[in-house]
Amino acid sequence: MASKEHRIVCLDECHCEIPTFSIPHTYKGFDNTPPELIAERIKDATIVISTRVPISEATIAQCPDLQFIALMAAGFDIVDLEKCRERGIKVSNIPSASAEAVAEHAFTLYLSAKRRVVELHNLTREGVEWPLRRMGTHKFNGVPRTCKSETMGIVGYGNLVPGLLPLTTKGKWIENIAKAMGMTVIIADRKGTPPNATRPGRTEFTQTLQRSDVLILCCPLDVSTRGMIGEAELKLMDSRSLLVNVARGGVVDEDALVKALRNSWISGAAVDVFASEPVTPSTSPLLADGIPNITLSPHVAWYADSSIENLKVILNSNIESFVAGNPANLV
Repeated sequence: MASKEHRIVCLDECHCEIPTFSIPHTYKGFDNTPPELIAERIKDATIVISTRVPISEATIAQCPDLQFIALMAAGFDIVDLEKCRERGIKVSNIPSASAEAVAEHAFTLYLSAKRRVVELHNLTREGVEWPLRRMGTHKFNGVPRTCKSETMGIVGYGNLVPGLLPLTTKGKWIENIAKAMGMTVIIADRKGTPPNATRPGRTEFTQTLQRSDVLILCCPLDVSTRGMIGEAELKLMDSRSLLVNVARGGVVDEDALVKALRNSWISGAAVDVFASEPVTPSTSPLLADGIPNITLSPHVAWYADSSIENLKVILNSNIESFVAGNPANLV
């Protein structure tokens, strides 16, 4: 562009305070942006900031000056990366910024599902079954084991990101908590990796499913992970095992997960992410009535003071590095 002044537009300020930038620029921010206004709001932008507002091929086609999309999140599935590459538009994300919070939330979901907190809360509030039976242990699928007797499988361990130390990946944070609780931890290799090509420190994907008492998903959503957990994978898991998804909704086939819970292929599931968000009963089978031992939260695993501070610092760095000709955290 002829002018050196960048035009920055943020589509969804509602998630986190936007930092200030030292580069020459104009800035316009919106609390949130409905689908019909996305293209209109960023049509003249050179830099776009988004957390969850999607930027499609059709939108990109209406933005002739767009040079850089700065995602204020780890996930990058909301952007048409292929179209961006065709246009030479750079896209950055913020890996590991909320890893600590996500790990804590993943463990909260795991323990809630294992100890059947939601079901027992409802039982206690209703005030019928407990007085009638004199106890509430009938809600458990057998006697629950303590953490030191369990094996946790982690799918999406990741690698440390150059330039972002001391930030640590979600998988590593989860591993640290699990080991502090006395659990055995196994890290899954990528699905489809031949057993003889399994990386050091990793366990073959199918074996991870079979050996885990709790399987935690914290991987990104891309072509290799979309639909990664379906009926076949759920049937490989132990009937007393739990599934926790703090990755992305599209990683798990939601219909298959409901079927697995209703047919007792697994003992329970806890989910913070959905294939379509915000979720409603009409968009996800996970909100149907009568699904046994399912614990849900509305994509809030990332939310914590450390996450917000990391997001602000790294967003600032990503944008200023791009303008200086040294883009970082490109996807």
